[in-house]
Amino acid sequence: MLKAVAFDMDDTLLSINLTAFIAVFARDEARLLADIGRKSPLAALAGLGGVLHDLNANARAESDARTNRAYVDDEIERRLGIPLSDPVIADAFEYYEREVLPRRNDGVVAARPRPGAHEAVEEVVGRGLRIALLTNPSFSRACIECRMAWGGMLDMPFELVTTMENSTRCKPDARYYLESLEVLGLDPHEVLMVGNDPKRDIPFPDCGIQTAYVGRGTPPRATWCGSMEDFARNFDEVEERFYMRAEREAGRPR
Repeated sequence: MLKAVAFDMDDTLLSINLTAFIAVFARDEARLLADIGRKSPLAALAGLGGVLHDLNANARAESDARTNRAYVDDEIERRLGIPLSDPVIADAFEYYEREVLPRRNDGVVAARPRPGAHEAVEEVVGRGLRIALLTNPSFSRACIECRMAWGGMLDMPFELVTTMENSTRCKPDARYYLESLEVLGLDPHEVLMVGNDPKRDIPFPDCGIQTAYVGRGTPPRATWCGSMEDFARNFDEVEERFYMRAEREAGRPR
């Protein structure tokens, strides 16, 4: 039985020039690192970029159970010699992400609610289904809440929002998805993932979570494809396809 719908955020519930946002974010944080560590801005940017690349590539031993936050802190200290876990340094980055970053939504970043996003969440919640925000946890809670605010999502009743602080892997690693569902007390066959990225929002390897795809194209592993507006208007069809696939994979009638 479908019990919950998990939404991606960037370009799913939130329209955003994600490349521009990441460029602004990385530039600003690299400047902070350079100032704090007395490094050149280019060296700080290269170090930060390398850490974030490895984080998103899940370039870690299977036995590594550190949170993404701990992984980034450890790697920044190893590569740049800057202890992000130091309370004074941590406060500087927290201040930037809470007070400065929210003002970076300019005409290039252009973050705003994606058409159909609020209607989709309302439709799902109105049917008594649980919701979670499974956004790629390569950013801190403060940074993710900044973008949630741009999309008018802070008041949405998400039972879980994944962040660097509460996740140990990034998308599309099936471990990330399964750990998130464990927190929610759900099994993979009880959840529908909604996302726009065929490489990240469809778990790899397959772990039993179905995906409603709201990006470009029609990925073969997606259960349903369309826009967020279509998802909101045609949730009966989405749900029907969810159960049809579940029946087919289980080999038994509903």
